[in-house]
Amino acid sequence: MRHILFTFLTISMFVSCVSETEHQKTLDENTALKSELEEIKFGAPNLLKDGKIFFENKDFKTAREKFNTLIERHSDLPEAIECKKYLAVIDEEEIWQSANNSKDISNVSTYIDKYSNGKYISQAKSLKETLKIQNMQNAYESAEQRNSSSAWKEFLSEYPNHNEASSIRKKIIKLEVDEIYGDSETGKMPSFEQYNYGNSSSSTVKITNNTDCDLVVRYSGTEIEMITIPEGSTRSVSLSSGNYRVAATACGHNYAGSENLSGDYASTFYISTTRY
Repeated sequence: MRHILFTFLTISMFVSCVSETEHQKTLDENTALKSELEEIKFGAPNLLKDGKIFFENKDFKTAREKFNTLIERHSDLPEAIECKKYLAVIDEEEIWQSANNSKDISNVSTYIDKYSNGKYISQAKSLKETLKIQNMQNAYESAEQRNSSSAWKEFLSEYPNHNEASSIRKKIIKLEVDEIYGDSETGKMPSFEQYNYGNSSSSTVKITNNTDCDLVVRYSGTEIEMITIPEGSTRSVSLSSGNYRVAATACGHNYAGSENLSGDYASTFYISTTRY
């Protein structure tokens, strides 16, 4: 019985020794295979080939990953130089895609500034002009909907050369008059003293500013005008005769009133706490 047991143990040890050797051999073969597969997968020729395939399919993100991996692993090989050329092309493609897809004029300008002789420069310039027109129209419609003096001022600050700029400035004055009239804190306009009577088609108003600030006086009626009078100064404005709503601003205070102009007038402005 002991002899049989001893023989079994000897055989088991022999089998175990053979298995460990074969196992190590298998591990070595697997390691070599992995190394070979790694070289195939991440070798310069294959990375370049794969990158080109993704590039041609417009998958620039994956193409960039392939080219960058090649440069990181094989920076000293000729394939790395070729990859850098592809990456430069991808940079332009991605910047153009961003500009073209977002329709953001700043992105289009970025492309134009960076690639003045680029592949898409003609399209970019055309798109920029189109976006300028669209943005201006959108801004105009927004100001029209809000229809306040501040909204139109914002529009003109962005588009000072708009073909309706002159009429918009008139609109701003009229709206400011309306807004000052509607403000509960608005003071009473000082009276206009008429010193030359007549039925002339035009009238002149001489205004003296005795406030401590610049004085802005707006007229809304037969004509729409605005005049600025520096502190301590006198200025005159000529207007077509007729009915006017008048609104003035000085030192953060507003004044409002109405006048039927027909002749020559004079008025002196000063800060008043009387409310309109």
